[in-house]
Amino acid sequence: LEGPLRGQKERQIDKNYLNEYHSAISCNGNAACLDYSPDSVMCPSSRITRENIHSPKGRSSLIREWLRLISLNPQKTVPQIIRKDLIKNFLSKFFNTMRKVKGEYDFSHEVYDSMVGCLVCKACVTQCPVNVDVPEFRSKFLELYHSRYFHPLKDYLIGSTESLGRLFSQMPWLINSILGLSFCREFLKNKIGLKDFPKYSPESLRKRLLNYDKTAFNIDDLYKLSPEESKNSVIILQDAFTSFYESQVVVEFYQLLKKLGFSVYVAPFHPNGKPLHIKGFLKKFRNVAERNIKWLTHVGGSGIPIVGLDPSIVLTYRDEYIKILGQNNLKIKVLLPQEFLMMNRDNCRKHSVKSMQNFEEYHLLGHCTEKTTAESALELWKDVFDLFGLDLMLISSGCCGMAGTYGHETEHYEESLGIYNLSWRKKIPDDPFYRHKILATGFSCRSQVMRFDGFRPLHPVQALLREVKSFV
Repeated sequence: LEGPLRGQKERQIDKNYLNEYHSAISCNGNAACLDYSPDSVMCPSSRITRENIHSPKGRSSLIREWLRLISLNPQKTVPQIIRKDLIKNFLSKFFNTMRKVKGEYDFSHEVYDSMVGCLVCKACVTQCPVNVDVPEFRSKFLELYHSRYFHPLKDYLIGSTESLGRLFSQMPWLINSILGLSFCREFLKNKIGLKDFPKYSPESLRKRLLNYDKTAFNIDDLYKLSPEESKNSVIILQDAFTSFYESQVVVEFYQLLKKLGFSVYVAPFHPNGKPLHIKGFLKKFRNVAERNIKWLTHVGGSGIPIVGLDPSIVLTYRDEYIKILGQNNLKIKVLLPQEFLMMNRDNCRKHSVKSMQNFEEYHLLGHCTEKTTAESALELWKDVFDLFGLDLMLISSGCCGMAGTYGHETEHYEESLGIYNLSWRKKIPDDPFYRHKILATGFSCRSQVMRFDGFRPLHPVQALLREVKSFV
């Protein structure tokens, strides 16, 4: 057989792209990503569509071909477009977008359709033998693609989740009422492309916390604490999802830590930038990351552990931040709740409820990013529950299908539901009596269960607080 081999084509790719897109170039076609077992965490979009272009292997192939084409046609490369002034750049985008609307062919549209179908669950990073990282080169592609074509409006709304959420969470009754109007829901669903928005917490986190602690967060005061006081202190780092939509979870985590004997400080909300990264706003994400890490480094200088609740946000500091800032490691580490609790085993053991008769064990469904980026994280939850004298079973499951904002996009609704039905729905008991023992670590996972099964699972820290309270 004669024909061009893969190596011959890849040698046409500009050398400047080889390192930047190393993850896509390194894909060797082993097809480990074509795993269709329902409880596998590997690539849910591939599992539900059964289409190669929606697998890490297919996405890597498309990126390589796209890089080859723009290498052979340098006048269309993005760096030249970015150099133009604002007006010329806008007009260029406008005419390019009009040609796209009229159906003019551009291979990058095929790549785009594949990339937006990715849930950004990051399973490919650890499950693939050669660690193909689709979310990384996906965000880079989207940045370049949207330097030629306009973002859809929903991308801007998703990208501003944190800034809008900070404002809207202060007037939940008004925003929830507006979002609950049928014409508003239809407009968002059919015109904007977003649906099933979660409701903002009826009471903001700041108001809830005032019931427990009216002391303002002051970094200078933290630096004045003695070593012993710092050792018995902890800082809760807010994220947009739990703070704005599930403020009760943050409050209950606060209460649990207080019961364990810690002085708890809730840091003011600072954007993490995760939604910006997902939609390819990398320049804005880099700016947010630089500001945030500067602030976190200052906070962490107090020597007090920093803990975040939502795994997808916490693990951003260990992956996306390191890559966007070009560092091997950050000066500070944001801990997951179970990591902090295991560091303080004695505090947990003092509140063991082992002497009580607990006939029912808890069942934990983990977040995809947590299962893949911090592989031992779920096992730590089992160890934490054991310290409290409680039984916890880790449920083997695939992706829930929400994956942050993916499930809220109208175009992905059917796939989101299909992914949920493949695994998670089968793990949810029909009997409401047993549902109170179902736990989920991810906000998006809890929201997906609420959307399709009508109840919101507890976060593990909520279950622990309830057990500790009932023992007192």
